[in-house]
Amino acid sequence: MTELCFNTMNRSAYLLGDEDPDLEGQIDAAAKAGFSCFGPDSYSIADYVARGGSRESLAERIEAAGLRVFELPTLGFDHDAEASRANIDEMLTNVRVFRPDFVQVNVTSDIDDAIVDAFRRAGDVFGAEGASLAVEYLPWLPAIRDIESTRGLLDRAAVPGAGVLVDSWHFSFGDDTWAILEGLPLGEIAYVQFDDHPPLQSDDLVDETLRRRVMPGSGQLELARFCEVFRAKGYTRPVSCEVLSDATRQMDRLEFARQLYTSCRRFWPEAG
Repeated sequence: MTELCFNTMNRSAYLLGDEDPDLEGQIDAAAKAGFSCFGPDSYSIADYVARGGSRESLAERIEAAGLRVFELPTLGFDHDAEASRANIDEMLTNVRVFRPDFVQVNVTSDIDDAIVDAFRRAGDVFGAEGASLAVEYLPWLPAIRDIESTRGLLDRAAVPGAGVLVDSWHFSFGDDTWAILEGLPLGEIAYVQFDDHPPLQSDDLVDETLRRRVMPGSGQLELARFCEVFRAKGYTRPVSCEVLSDATRQMDRLEFARQLYTSCRRFWPEAG
């Protein structure tokens, strides 16, 4: 059975500003909707703590709801070595409490020795806690913008357990081809994020990806083919469900979770 992971980025503090992301409400909704895995984003965790909560109480609520933490978005790297080190240290605190399988990484600058060193340090400290690195490429970034550039970083850094995070959105709107996706070895894949999108309204990919995604099956992406490629590889890890859109951001928590679960489950059935 393919496990589905509820990703909290749609109501992340990164996007909501001063509004409460309501992580507790998202936990309860995800569990009631049928998800078995949860992906609390680091921005919302920091917001929760700033509002007087604790990571430990949040982790206990996740466990009490019958969920387990599969992914922790997001750890960012750039040429600011001091900031990268601080981000690693803060994420390490989260890793020790939430015990995820993967920490999601975004590399927003060109790749140099300092970036590779920071990546290796993150791999070492998280790996000691049982978590691996998942590099999410984004098609608008200067370097880590597709599958091949991500594989290049992973090959250069040689961090055990690190892999490519393949998002159906970024695959569809980037430079990747089906042949490249089909040629990506299973052992180099961290996990999959899943979503759909209507025809683009602008050339602003950042705005499109943050504001206009839709439930799987409601857009134009070739999701059935995308899923078949991964099934053919023998992919069995959880699938992170990450629909980001203005239209759903203020939706009732449970209704959003139910729609997300149902739409994703159509493509990733409980039995193969």
